[in-house]
Amino acid sequence: MKKYELLLVLPGTLDEKEAETRSNEILSTVKEYGADAELAPMGKMRLAYPIKQIRYGYFYTIIFGTETKELKALQTKLGLLRDLLRAIISVYNPSYTPASKMLFTTTITGANNTNNNNNEEVSEVEKFEKPTEKPADKKVSIQEIDKKLEEILSGEIISGV
Repeated sequence: MKKYELLLVLPGTLDEKEAETRSNEILSTVKEYGADAELAPMGKMRLAYPIKQIRYGYFYTIIFGTETKELKALQTKLGLLRDLLRAIISVYNPSYTPASKMLFTTTITGANNTNNNNNEEVSEVEKFEKPTEKPADKKVSIQEIDKKLEEILSGEIISGV
């Protein structure tokens, strides 16, 4: 039996109690197909792009163990559920915690949605951050541009074209 992780997104239009109820329903569905299912809420956040005209969503992860052949049936069952914007199943990697995954995704995009100040998690991600400083652009005078243009038009640079 292999361990998998299900990331699910519920609409932000639900209130917290409804979202918790829906997530528990999904957890019971996952338990039908697997064992040792654990639900971990990640909070309500803004989506990168609207899904069905919804801009915010409740994020949850469910870590469970199951056989590989059961995954297709689970994905089909999850696709039929209402109030489920996205459901992504991936192989579980215990070295990444949900908080570090959130930190990774927010630093790559440049957004800062997390309130974690855990230095250990930040140090793992620092190598993936985008550079904040751009190299200085070289200023070129109009005379240099005219000179280069004359070289190109005279055929000194491009020959045999």
